[in-house]
Amino acid sequence: MAEPIFETIENYGLSRKKKSTKLFSKVGIVGCGNDGQYIARVCSSYGMDVIFRESSEEKIKESLDKIEAIMDSRIKNWGSTESEKRAVMSRIKGTLTLEDFKDCDLVIETVPTTGKGRSFEARKEVFETLEKIVDSTCILATNSTIVIISDLSENLIHKGRCISIHFMINSVESRIVEITKGLYTANWAYAKVTQFIKMIKRNPIPVEESVGLISVRMFSVILNEACAMVQEGVGAKDDIEQLMLTGYGMRLGPFTIADIIGLDRVTRWMENLFNEFGDARFKTSPLIKKLLRQHNYGLSSGKGFYEYNAAGEKIVNPKNEAIES
Repeated sequence: MAEPIFETIENYGLSRKKKSTKLFSKVGIVGCGNDGQYIARVCSSYGMDVIFRESSEEKIKESLDKIEAIMDSRIKNWGSTESEKRAVMSRIKGTLTLEDFKDCDLVIETVPTTGKGRSFEARKEVFETLEKIVDSTCILATNSTIVIISDLSENLIHKGRCISIHFMINSVESRIVEITKGLYTANWAYAKVTQFIKMIKRNPIPVEESVGLISVRMFSVILNEACAMVQEGVGAKDDIEQLMLTGYGMRLGPFTIADIIGLDRVTRWMENLFNEFGDARFKTSPLIKKLLRQHNYGLSSGKGFYEYNAAGEKIVNPKNEAIES
């Protein structure tokens, strides 16, 4: 019997140089708290590989567990399937080093705010480190609303690829992303980010560079005014919520949104806005400060303006009214 002949097929296939590459095939996320988890899940849901950096193996596991819990909730309440969950989770990986970001097309930093000044320095250090690792065409973005992207990128060599992308994560239905060009942001980077946002089925909203952008400035004023009306006895908390829901078509009332975001985070927003503009509209309400002194941070602690059970559902009293803080 003749000896079988094996012939390699590499010479007849496409070379690696000729292979087409998918736009935004890999997205990096620096920090995987609530914002990072949301971005990771959304990007993975649309077929992108995601890698996130956290400070310890414990935090990596915690982030992955929380993403998985959200996927389980979507299976239970939104009609998602187990196969969709497995596909999403398979595309998300954690790491302890930024070196693993070297082949990313887009990196979004979601570094948590740790105090006045420290947050900016931590973000700036991330940007400067990433510039030495990623390709010059990789877009570097911040998800922060309180940091100006021009300030973050001023010492970089490739300033043109830096941009601000703010995801609205306070509601499951939220499909809005604010985009801000800095002083140095190139048109190509802005166009690619706009395309990225459309790829993940979100609506890009252009915003001029300003502390707080549109979303945080508007919400801070609404929440402070709602708190003032409660303190003055103009209206009860639940009635204010209902009026905003029914009368103005908001999906969630201001007190509920604040609990989801976290009152500690909302306070940092307001302090930053007040320091920037010196306007009393942005000064943190005494009602919010009172809740923080009682360690009531909102959904994360189980109690804020409202009280929540372990599943994150608002607890109601026998009269079917939310429990007062």
